[in-house]
Amino acid sequence: MAGFAVYGPWRELEGYRHTVENSVYVREGRHGLGIGSALLATLVTAARETGHHVMIAGIEAENTASIRLHERFGFQHVGTVPEVGTKFGRWLDLTLMRLPLA
Repeated sequence: MAGFAVYGPWRELEGYRHTVENSVYVREGRHGLGIGSALLATLVTAARETGHHVMIAGIEAENTASIRLHERFGFQHVGTVPEVGTKFGRWLDLTLMRLPLA
């Protein structure tokens, strides 16, 4: 498997039912081959076809490749939340990006 992608509810509350969040993962060693673009394109198309209004991406702030990928699809940076995740013993910031679907 070269990668996978999924989208789902951004928040469980009824008022957020038109907003979804995506996750795109590409296997190590398979970056730069267009896999992420193909996966994200499929997600955006599916979310539009099902009538969602906005897609959110939450990306680790130092993951510049993922940020650039989302920017190519029209996602805009809407904020960064400091130190909300942890991995390998260090705190990580979360960059939030938004794409209007409608």
